[in-house]
Amino acid sequence: MVTMAAPSDPLASLPSGVKLLLRSLHNLIPEKLTETNYPAWSLNVQTALSANLHLGWIDGHEAAPAPTISKNDKTVPNPEYTSWTIVDTQIRACLLAVISPSVHKHARSFTTSAALWDALAAQYSSVSTAHVYQLQDKLHTLRKGTKTMTQYLDDVATILSDLDALKEEIPERDVVNAVIRGLPTEYSSFK
Repeated sequence: MVTMAAPSDPLASLPSGVKLLLRSLHNLIPEKLTETNYPAWSLNVQTALSANLHLGWIDGHEAAPAPTISKNDKTVPNPEYTSWTIVDTQIRACLLAVISPSVHKHARSFTTSAALWDALAAQYSSVSTAHVYQLQDKLHTLRKGTKTMTQYLDDVATILSDLDALKEEIPERDVVNAVIRGLPTEYSSFK
């Protein structure tokens, strides 16, 4: 009986931490990338990759090794390049899994995770300025209406958190004024 050698699994040589990260990255990112949440989304992705020592794949520090090497006066495939390509493709697949369908149109043609990351940053970080103005306007026009005080203050906190993710600070005095301005007349003693 002839036994055929099983083809080697290229993922088998990867450290188990890498495999775990690659298989669970989409679970570590609370929401998919949309046209308006790039700063928070990118921070979550960077944190997950950094915690597992893989940030270099998207920031360009983990450059691809040469595809071939010279061995015994012959040019042969570089096993390090093969491993690098596998990890990079896995990370790129994970990135594609954590972006919304509307963003996919900007992510189709990139062959490395770093190129995909750079393209997403170029496309969506510029949206942040417009988003800052939108959030500031939302804060200044927010009204309590029929919401409970807790719901109203949660809405304010969400806006402030979103602004913080965009590295936009609002002076405390402006926040207090916006909150008071949004209260109905029954709270006029605060005004």
